[in-house]
Amino acid sequence: MILRKLTTLLLSVIAVCSFAQEPLLDLKYEQNYTPTYDEIIEMYELLDAKYENATLVENGQTDVGKPLHTFIINNEAEFNPETIKAQGKSVLLINNGIHAGEPCGIDASLKFADNILRNADNLAELLENTVIVIVPAYNIGGLLNRSAYNRSGQTTPYETGFRGNAGNLDLNRDFAKCDSENARNFNRLFTKWDPDVFLDTHTTNGSEHQYSVTLIAPSPDMFPPSQENFIREKLLPGLYRNMEKGEYELIPYVSWMYPDPKMGIKMTQETSRYSSGYASLFNCYGMMTENHVYKDYADRVKSCYQFIEVLAKFTSANSEEIIESRKTGRKESMTAKTYPINFELDTTQFSMLEFKGYEVDYNQISPVTGLPRFGYDKTRLYTEEIPFFDVYNPAEEIKIPEYYILPQTWNRVIERLELNGIEFMRLPNDTTMEVEVCYIDEYSNASRLNNGHYFHDKVSTTSEVQNIKYYAGDLVIPVRQKKINYLLEQLEPKARDSFFRWNFFDQILDQREYFSSYGFEENALKYLNEHREFKKKFEEKRQTDPEFAKNHRAQLSYIYSNSEWAEKSYKRYPVARIY
Repeated sequence: MILRKLTTLLLSVIAVCSFAQEPLLDLKYEQNYTPTYDEIIEMYELLDAKYENATLVENGQTDVGKPLHTFIINNEAEFNPETIKAQGKSVLLINNGIHAGEPCGIDASLKFADNILRNADNLAELLENTVIVIVPAYNIGGLLNRSAYNRSGQTTPYETGFRGNAGNLDLNRDFAKCDSENARNFNRLFTKWDPDVFLDTHTTNGSEHQYSVTLIAPSPDMFPPSQENFIREKLLPGLYRNMEKGEYELIPYVSWMYPDPKMGIKMTQETSRYSSGYASLFNCYGMMTENHVYKDYADRVKSCYQFIEVLAKFTSANSEEIIESRKTGRKESMTAKTYPINFELDTTQFSMLEFKGYEVDYNQISPVTGLPRFGYDKTRLYTEEIPFFDVYNPAEEIKIPEYYILPQTWNRVIERLELNGIEFMRLPNDTTMEVEVCYIDEYSNASRLNNGHYFHDKVSTTSEVQNIKYYAGDLVIPVRQKKINYLLEQLEPKARDSFFRWNFFDQILDQREYFSSYGFEENALKYLNEHREFKKKFEEKRQTDPEFAKNHRAQLSYIYSNSEWAEKSYKRYPVARIY
């Protein structure tokens, strides 16, 4: 009995001493300073050296030649994802510095890692059911391009990194298309850890209001029913409620309805180009904090820190339910008959939300130009109930196929499937298969570059069944696998961030065979004489269409396009379906 009491006393003393430890890291966000890339890594190396249950790991290179790090925190010296998953623990992945001029998450994550590791009580509470994986700095090229003049609407911190990476890409538009080495290694990292909850930390100047931190939440309607219910009934109410208990309230990201926030704000939907939209493809609860650029930097860091702490506690407390909801969601996705590839906001459904804003003023006079401008009157604060629109209805759905067939020539697409752990087989022999193919009827090109691409918009298609020759080594991809959502979003041409829209299949839009008006004449005449029904249609068109009747080239083109001479592969999307 005496020995047991002494042991208990000793453990209590150790816990108190652990709690009383001073912070290891010298963070200077209160002085409007955010650390350089080298300082960030040095601080995580300090934590790695001091604590056995945390480690700093390299995960391949980034475009600037520096490694992509993760800092893993566990309640034991176990850092293997497979072992951790087998123990039934959930994984919370936090990404920082994707836009290097928005560094509050970098400081907040450093503070969080320092505090959790030196506080035995927090360590036991948060890490019993959860492992936390932090990407200290994602856009390293942008962080190294540091200046006081990188972000014109931001006054603090005094120096920050640059929005673009070393190759001038916006990395938060690159998760699906993977042009950057950063994204390719992030895809590998995400596949390896398969996180249950994901957070990407940002800063926004999109609107002016009284909050330091806002949230782009996982859009419930993009998830299968069980996960939609979990988001609406437990995840979001829990996060908002627990944030309200702290110093900083949380509000949905303020994407407001014109002409005034009082008209309401709408939930945003992030597609797979964005980090949180990419995460949702894998039934992961992906979200973004958007701290408010017009607030003091210290408040931005502290409010981001508070959210990270709230999210970590929620993930730990609900670890088992989060894991099970993902399993159930995957089963629901794999047995669904249709899949929505586009959504539209339902403006008839909304809830009321307390909003603390500033009055909008469309007639402010600019102190710079002396001319009228849009702005906010920060002397006129208000708190009002406003509509919050968070329901999206499917605008277009597709029937889910059982298999996709992808010719091996499309190696850039195959590489990305492999990065994300997609299961597929290769044909052992040459064979002819009856498949459904679609043709790209119409599409529009962006008038300017979008992150290095001329993105295709307004895509329309028609489908038909054809017998197509495939070759040994071509891919047969079972659609009903764990990562079904990724397959549908990336391989269906009309999906919002599909590989087609990002120009991975543009060769099919370029016609290879053609006809000359002189050279085709003999074959055209022969074709008409051999196809009497078609010749009759051709003559009727000449009689009813005067412009057609006067145009030699148009008439030959009509014959060519409606004959076996026409190039069957022109505009034929190469990913075929089998139902």
